[in-house]
Amino acid sequence: MSARACVSTIAGMKHKLPLRNVGRKVRVFGFAVLGLATGTIAWAVQKTPAPPDPQVDRVLTALQKRSDGLKDIRCDVSFTDEDKVNLTKNKKSGKILLMVAKPNAHFFIHFDKTDLDGVKGKQEWYLFDGRWFFQALERLEQVTGQLIAGSGQTIDLFDIEKAPFPMPFGQKKENILRNFDVKLMPPSGADPPDTDHLLCNPKPTSRLAKRYDQLDLFVHKKLNLPTRIVVTKNNGMEISSADFPDLSEKSINTGVKQDDFAKPSAWAKYKEVVEELVPVED
Repeated sequence: MSARACVSTIAGMKHKLPLRNVGRKVRVFGFAVLGLATGTIAWAVQKTPAPPDPQVDRVLTALQKRSDGLKDIRCDVSFTDEDKVNLTKNKKSGKILLMVAKPNAHFFIHFDKTDLDGVKGKQEWYLFDGRWFFQALERLEQVTGQLIAGSGQTIDLFDIEKAPFPMPFGQKKENILRNFDVKLMPPSGADPPDTDHLLCNPKPTSRLAKRYDQLDLFVHKKLNLPTRIVVTKNNGMEISSADFPDLSEKSINTGVKQDDFAKPSAWAKYKEVVEELVPVED
């Protein structure tokens, strides 16, 4: 049976790696993109959903409409990942760029401030240029590149079930309602300013019920984009959140260009590791 894997090239030597390793490496930066790009979310198709609560429908409709006209975003991002089993809490902050392009969207996250289990100050970069995904870690002085799409190949980055990383942009509100029970929560003092809080619990029939306990979207009432997203997993033992503190109209459709996704000069001194997706036999 044919399967997919990676060939990792380090100093000219190739090593086969299972494809699941790719997903682990992109999960962190993909989650941050999820927060911005979630005009609505593409999930596995279930039966036709029941009509939503009118207030939920209002928020999801506005969210979808805003995403339909989105060309790019440039703003700050703060990411927190808490593991209550291992008692770790990692924090990162920096900048995020997102550009809708053909054949594939681009994005670039630069965490210039990090606190990983008490170790501060090391930078991280996550870049997808439409073909290649790059992860660069200052603490390792290493850049890892993975070929995601061939030349001219279009891949569906917006399907969380199939894409190599989650970037669910431009989908329909019906896809959320097919897979989640969505409730508009009462305002709380802990909410980001001027937001509607949507609590999304996976339906038992959805494949996502195995992945998530719940998804919390905090959608700005005027921007109609999330300014915070929180994912809870493993019976509440794993909580990840992304905040976009300066997201505003000035952050949207700013004229982000291809040149903004060039490799940073700091990478020049780092060791390079290339992982190429190739078919291999089990």
